[in-house]
Order: sequence, then C-alpha cells, then structure tokens
Amino acid sequence: MDRLYLLFVSCLLLVSPLAGCMGSEVSEEIQPVQELQEVDNPCSEPSELLTQSTIAITVNNEERVFRLSAPSSDAGTKLALIIAFHGGDGSDEDFQQQSEFDQLGEQEKFIMAYAIAEDGRTAAEGEWFLNTAATSTEDNDYAEAIVDELSSVYCVDEDRVYAIGYSLGSMYTYEIACQLNHRFAAVASFAGTMPIDPETCDLVGSMAVMHIHGKLDYIIDYDDDWDWKDGEHEGVGTMSSVPGMIDSWALRANCESDEVNADFTLEHIIHDGCFGETRIEHYGLEIHEHTWPDEVDGTSTYQLIWEFLSDFTN
Repeated sequence: MDRLYLLFVSCLLLVSPLAGCMGSEVSEEIQPVQELQEVDNPCSEPSELLTQSTIAITVNNEERVFRLSAPSSDAGTKLALIIAFHGGDGSDEDFQQQSEFDQLGEQEKFIMAYAIAEDGRTAAEGEWFLNTAATSTEDNDYAEAIVDELSSVYCVDEDRVYAIGYSLGSMYTYEIACQLNHRFAAVASFAGTMPIDPETCDLVGSMAVMHIHGKLDYIIDYDDDWDWKDGEHEGVGTMSSVPGMIDSWALRANCESDEVNADFTLEHIIHDGCFGETRIEHYGLEIHEHTWPDEVDGTSTYQLIWEFLSDFTN
C-alpha cells in the first residue's frame, strides 16, 4: 500500500506542472482592438483600472494603434500621461519594465500609453521618423493624437504630459523634446541620441531631459559622433555622442549650473537652473551595454524615471 501511495503521489507531481502550463495556454486571450468613447466632461467621471488594452485611433485618415494602461481614480483626479516609444523591432514586445510602469501608474495615478510604430515602413524610413522637420511629421501627429484622444476620455492633466523611450524610441523622444515641447513637459530615455544639427529644435515651452546610457553600448555609441548606414533613415544626418548631446541640451535650455558626481560604476551629471525651471540630467553607466537596466544608482529604473518626470509641468 505504501508503495502504491508513493507511486500515486509521484504521478501527481509529474502531471501538475503540465496541467498548469496547459491551463495558462487556454486562458490566454488576444485582446481585441478597441475604440475609446468620448466623454462630455472627463473630469466629472471616475476612471476604472485598465491594463494593456489595444486602442485604435485615426491619424491623418490612417488607423494607428497603441496599448493603454489607465489607473482607477475618483472623479476630478487629474492624471498625468506618459507615452512610451519602443526600440527597433519592438512593436510586438512588452516595453521595458512595462508591468512595473503599469503598477506605478495605478499607485501614482498616471496613464501609460505604449505607442506602436506603423507597419510596413522601409529601412530607409525607420520605425520612428527622426529629424522630422526634414522628412515626415507623421509620428509627431500620432503622438499628439494620442494626447488628444486620451484627453477626450480621461481627466488628463495636459500640463503633465511626458515621453519615454528605449533605443530607437529614445531617439524619437528627442523629436518630441525639440518639436512638441509646447505640449510635453519632459522626456526620459535610455540608449538613444539625436542629430548633431537637427532641422528644428526650438524651445517654445520648457523641456526637461533625462538620458541614461551604458558607456559600453556597442549599438548606439556613447563617446563618438556617428552616421547612419547608407540608405537608412534618410535625412537624419550625423548623430551626436551622448556627452555632446547632453551639453547641447544644457546650452539650448540656458542652464546656469552643473554638477558632476562619478565613481567606477556611474557618472551622474546635473545641469540645473535651466529655462522654465527645468533641468538636464544624465546617468552614464560605466560597465553597461545596450540592455535596459533594472536599476540605476540603487533605484529601480522605472521609479527613477517617474521621479524625474513628475518634477515638471509645462
């Protein structure tokens, strides 16, 4: 009997993991694309918790989509908005620390919108259009359309609209910083850069910038200026080294002071007293490559980014 009992228990232990896996596969559902319903007075209505819903919007007579996570909130609660821009070939993947951003949004009452690049773009165009004053403003229109759409449904605080990005998405955040600073208050990104000589980069509104970058990045060079490969991203031009880009933003924002703290793992630069009471901040990770870091200087990266962004309004 004891031997039979042990055999029975052993079979249960072997089968249980398989049952769990099979159950999770059955329960997974592909979320349908939805359209949001406009509300007459969004601030008069509470909001319900929403996680990773795919939303369709019309931009220049074309359908674009994005993923949406929104917090639960009481009527009258003004919600900040963060739009996240994925890296190259990342349209079908989770954004870095996506679940953590969503959970923090529920806690701190901000909306996360995960932008998705348009299908079918050529290598010469790129998934996100860069230096758009020289090429196309379609992604700028898309970013503004997301803000407009969400503001017609939720009680969005339009003075607290932000952008974040990774890799190519990080590069696109500088399109927003340069050309949409009348609507966005701050950007924060990892592992990108911007053209040395952008066609347009005038500060109409204020713009705070945080940039995080691994100094051993073999994809987006940290120390040197570089050019796009022939035929790719036409019209973008020479891309800036990361230190050069940070210095250019400090100059553009007319910052009054700077502070540098460094050790063998991290260089932290803060340019303060900038136009519109903003700051330009940079974390250079000494022993890090192109992968999004879980934490920076002892703080979770998603938390560090939110703490920076939430300091600023436009």
